[in-house]
Formats: sequence, C-alpha cells, structure tokens
Amino acid sequence: MSKTSLLLLCLLAIFISCCYSLPLSVQKRWIIDDATGKRVKLRCAHWVAHAKPMLAEGLDKAPLNNISANVAKAGFNCIRLSYATYMFTRYANHTVRDIFHANDISDTVKAIEKHNPSVLNMTHLQAYEAVVDSLGAHGVMVLIDNHVSLPQWCCSNDDQNGFFGDRHFNTSEWLQGLAFIAHHFKGKPNVFGMDLRNELRGSRQNQHDWYKYISQGAKTIHEVNPDFLIIISGLSFDNDLSFLKKRPLDLNFPNKIVYESHVYSFSGDTNRWHVQPVNWVCNATIQLFHEQSGFLLSGKNPAPLFVSEFGYDMSGGSFADNKYLPCILSYFASVDLEWSLWAFQGSYYYRQGKVGPGELYGVMDDDWKEYRDPKFLQRFELLGRTLQDPRSNASKSNIMFHPLTGYCAHVNNSKEVVMGDCKSNSLWTYEGDGTPIRLVESSKCLKAVGEGLPATLSDDCLSPESSWKAVSMTGLHLATSDKDGELLCLEKESNSTQIVTRKCICIRDDDSSCYDNPQSQWFKLVSTNV
Repeated sequence: MSKTSLLLLCLLAIFISCCYSLPLSVQKRWIIDDATGKRVKLRCAHWVAHAKPMLAEGLDKAPLNNISANVAKAGFNCIRLSYATYMFTRYANHTVRDIFHANDISDTVKAIEKHNPSVLNMTHLQAYEAVVDSLGAHGVMVLIDNHVSLPQWCCSNDDQNGFFGDRHFNTSEWLQGLAFIAHHFKGKPNVFGMDLRNELRGSRQNQHDWYKYISQGAKTIHEVNPDFLIIISGLSFDNDLSFLKKRPLDLNFPNKIVYESHVYSFSGDTNRWHVQPVNWVCNATIQLFHEQSGFLLSGKNPAPLFVSEFGYDMSGGSFADNKYLPCILSYFASVDLEWSLWAFQGSYYYRQGKVGPGELYGVMDDDWKEYRDPKFLQRFELLGRTLQDPRSNASKSNIMFHPLTGYCAHVNNSKEVVMGDCKSNSLWTYEGDGTPIRLVESSKCLKAVGEGLPATLSDDCLSPESSWKAVSMTGLHLATSDKDGELLCLEKESNSTQIVTRKCICIRDDDSSCYDNPQSQWFKLVSTNV
C-alpha cells in the first residue's frame, strides 16, 4: 500500500469517527449511541441493490462518490441498502460484468464503464462493500437489508419470495446468508445493523413460524456480531405487528431489537383517498398504523419503531399521495419517529422487463442530478431534526408545523406570525383545548382578528378569540371563535407566508359529502424538549 493510500485511509477513519459513534443500542423506545448515551435519530433513504442486476442502482448515471455525497447533501444520515440472499450464497463469485451481459443489458455496461469502470470486474460482494465504504466516507451510516432471496423486483403475495418455506425462501440458506453478512461487515465503522427480512407476506404466513424463524434469525446475527442492531418486520407486507400485544418476542438481548413498519397511501384501500373526506381518511390511516405498530412506542415496555418504508410520487402526479403525505408527516413529527424514505434511486438498470425505467418515488430524478420533487428538502426539514431528547430536563414546548408545505411558524421582526423554514422556528406553549397558544418567553399569545385576516400576537390572552382547540377528528385544525361565535381556523395563505384565520373546511365528523381539501388549514403543535 502506498503512503498516499495509507494517508487517505487514516483520514477516512478520522472523518467517520467524528461524525457518528457505533455501536448503537436500544433504551426503551429510543436508539442511542453506546459510548455517549445520546439519542441517534435515524433519517434514512432506501437504496436498491437487491434487484436482478445485483448492483446498487445508479452507477450507470454518476460516479459512486458523487452519489454518496448527494445522499449526505440531501440530509440523510443513513441508507437502508438492500441485498438478495442469493447474491452471496449462490452468485458470490460472479462479477458485475458477467451478470449484466447475462441479462443482455450491454448499453448499461457501457454507461457503468464511463462512470464507475472499476466496479464491472468486482464480485457482487466487492461492489456492495464499495458502496458501503463510499457512504461511510461521507458520514452516512448503513443498515443492511435482506430484501428478498431471489434477486428480483419486490413484492407480491405469490412471488414465492415472501415467507419462510417459500420456493425462494429456504430458511437454512437465509440463516446462512445472515451469518455471512454479519461476519463480513463486522467492524465496518459505518454499518450499524441488519434488517432480518423485508415485507413478510403470502399464503404461508402465520404467527407460529414468525416467532420461530424471527428468533432464529435474530440469534444468528447476534451470536456472530453482538454489536449490530437487528431490525424486525411483522406480517402482511410489514404492516402488522399487533400480535406482539399478546405475546412479546422473547429474546435475551432486547437492547439490540428494533421493530419496523411500512406505510404508504396504498396501505389498505388506495381508493379511499378519492371517495372519502381527507380528514376521515387521514384519521383512519393514523389509527390503523397505531393499532398495528405505533402502539410499540408507548405503554409499560416501549420499543423503538422504525418506519423503514414510506414514500410518495415525487413528480406530484398521484392524487392519493398528495393527500397522504401531509397526513403521515404530521404524525411522524408528533412522535419523532425513526424513518427511511422509499427511495433514493432515481432510476433502475432493469425493472420488471424494462431497461432503464425511472422511479417516481425516487428522491433523485431519472438522471440522478436534481431532486425529483423541487420541494423535497423543505418538506422533510422538520423530520430531519431530533425533536425529543430522552436525556433532556428542559421544559417541553411546541413547534407549529404546517405539514402541507413543510414550513414552521415564526414571529418575524415586525412581530407578525408567518411561515418559514424549519431549521429554526418560534416556540409556543399550549395546555390543551380552550387555552391560549402562547409565545415562549413572552406575555403574548395568538389571537384571531377576523375572517381572512392575519392572526396576530396579542397581550389579550383571556378573550374568546385567543382560546384555541382542535376541532376535527385528525386534530390538525386549530380553531377559535370570532366575535359572533363563528369558528375560524388557522390557514396558510396560498400565495404568501402569512397565517390567517378563515371559516373551517370540512371539520364535521358526520359530513361524508365534504370533499374540499382542508390541508391548507392543517397545523400540528409538535412537542419538543430540544
């Protein structure tokens, strides 16, 4: 090894150690840094490497180093990097070039040769490890995700890749693959854990086998690498962990166990976003999520919950996703969840018979140069912050969050209440329905003046116009009464940063015919002690 190479490796090690400290562990519902006890909030994106070509997507579009830099630039501190079991149990000695030629994707080979020529002669393991190392060089942690066994697009109920005992889910081979990965990546400074299996599903699924094989898989990883967090999925495409209410998973290393769940607009009935009032569907979505997995965050024995997949059509073309996203963002912010967005990749080498298709749910565009959603950074600014610190003794206050835009409320230099970015924000106190919303470290509170007029800061905090309550089933409408006793809700002006009060939109729980979109009036008071 040359002196230059040795120096680069030393600098890399220093950079990684300064940006995060591994291993991680679990303390009640929180993930913490073992060395400091400080909370580590996962804000991740998924990067597909499990598909038929068996290579992390995008190496035909840009140098690997550039892609990893863009992951960090987008605000992610980790990548959920998927793999297929067979990549390492059956095709370990095959090179990237061999597989691409076998699949007759010659144009893609030329593109990889242009941007990442060294990758083509690597084995799958070497190429996968190169991606892990590149992410580490940019301060990005990695969660290794066993997505499938047979390399292919995921997922369907009948793909024979979904549950223990399926044609492409031999349990012994699966355990072999887990042990291999746990051993091979042991000591990697930026790999913090492994995902046992993505989206268990299909006609074979049952709770008895779930407990049996999930326990075997977790023990296999822990025996080989006790430092790793182990991420555990439920049933029904990773939507359902409700059976844990009756029978908890009995493992003797609970400080390494994190549960995962997935939630999309199509989790359940996609069409309901079209045929029912938005407040109804949002409320039902959150209630179902809580019943199936969100319950883990509270109670006598809380546990960490990692939403390892959620996402939206970033081109803006999905009616359901456009309604779903503000709903789910408001909930995630309110409980300060760990999360992983599907997905980072802007395109695929090969997907379901097509060469080079784009990913509408991808953070990057088809060329991997720009964000597909120009408002992406703004939308996820608050979710990227740590809002709750289990070690903090500070009093709790609230951030006023507008989930439709991703903005937070500020009091500007002119003492006006306006919307702005969530890197910083004004803080508020609120004691519940019928009480004022007060500006922290001030005698002033939020007051309604009238229909269509800006909400103001006032010293008159005892008047009816300064008394606020949640008035819809989502709890996302903050309303007060005007001088005539009519309800007015906070609303962000569409063409300005002003917050005004207007007649509340579709807040009645019994009005099934109200299809106006109320999301401009959605405000969430998000608790924080940071």
